[in-house]
Amino acid sequence: MNPSSRENPLTRTGVFLWLGYLVLLSLVIAHAPEHAVTPTYAEASRSWWAHRNLYNLHSVHGFLYLPQSAILYTPFALFPPVPREILWRAVNLAIVASALARLARFLPRPTRSFVLLSLLTIPASLASARNGQTNLPLAGAMIHGFLEASNTRVNRATIWLLLGLVYKPVSIVPYLLAGALYPRLRRSLILGTLLLLALPWLFGPAGFVFDQYQQFWQKFLLSGQPDEPSFSDLSGLLHALRISLPSSWLFACRALAAPLTLLLGWIALRRDPTRGALWLDGFAAAYLMLFNPRTEANSYILLAPATAFFALWSLSLGQRASAAVLMGMTLGFGSSSYGPIHGWTNLWFQPLLALLFFGYLAFRCIRPMPAADPKAAPSSFGIRRDEESVG
Repeated sequence: MNPSSRENPLTRTGVFLWLGYLVLLSLVIAHAPEHAVTPTYAEASRSWWAHRNLYNLHSVHGFLYLPQSAILYTPFALFPPVPREILWRAVNLAIVASALARLARFLPRPTRSFVLLSLLTIPASLASARNGQTNLPLAGAMIHGFLEASNTRVNRATIWLLLGLVYKPVSIVPYLLAGALYPRLRRSLILGTLLLLALPWLFGPAGFVFDQYQQFWQKFLLSGQPDEPSFSDLSGLLHALRISLPSSWLFACRALAAPLTLLLGWIALRRDPTRGALWLDGFAAAYLMLFNPRTEANSYILLAPATAFFALWSLSLGQRASAAVLMGMTLGFGSSSYGPIHGWTNLWFQPLLALLFFGYLAFRCIRPMPAADPKAAPSSFGIRRDEESVG
């Protein structure tokens, strides 16, 4: 085994980097705790326990998540605003940092790689971290879920993938991708899903729970049809280019991209099983950014870990030009936090980068990248031989 794979990425420098990030966020939050979306989560949690409706069916905004999300947020809703906001972000940052630490084990010198992955990823996380949005923990949950599935730890993979669904319903994309490409995961995923769907009946009257599920579905359909060009998905890019497509055409693009993503993920998983989870995370995140009609500028934290990883992987192979471009993409995903740059790049720049990265992944999975060390065994990248599984 390569000695670097035995390094612990979570050394003092990396931990202090994330602790410093949390401290800065805490100072900002203490100054203006109301500038966040988390009051919506807290109100939904209180409404759940009071058996009041969670959803406003007269708007595409508001609480957009499964009833389980309101239940999940309950421990945080018990705190006063400032401690609640800080604790929520501390948990979310821990999920992302731990995911990046696992990614670092696939790269030479994991300790240094974790710091570099963190420095590249944090700019794209600024807006979601400030607002307290669930994009941040979802980014970590996706990585953990795919890695556990790749290591055939089906119960852990199921927990992470289902947690992703609780964070955001759009996490159905990595959920389905993992279920399709890891057959051993399917039984656990089906049983876990049934338990997750049954969970609300443990905490509310049957009629109320059934009604909330109905209202969630109506809200889900309503929120998926925004009537203003204010989202940073493929339609935002086309709008900026003054290309107007009927909604039926956009739906067709999403429908065609789904099996294409599945096919590319299948190819990548079989050509590079050791790092298959990383390819799948990249494909799933790129698909979500381009084809979710509610992709916001601060959603791109979902894609930044993948571009950061492939940037450092390219750098380890001596492909400096590719690495520089991918690093630029990763930093570009944080453009919504760069002051006036956001105004210049809003709606079109981030989806353009996502489209380019999707093309890059497609090209690379068809024409695989060489190993950093041709003599290294697969275990050199942090996965034991007895854990490898293509599915």
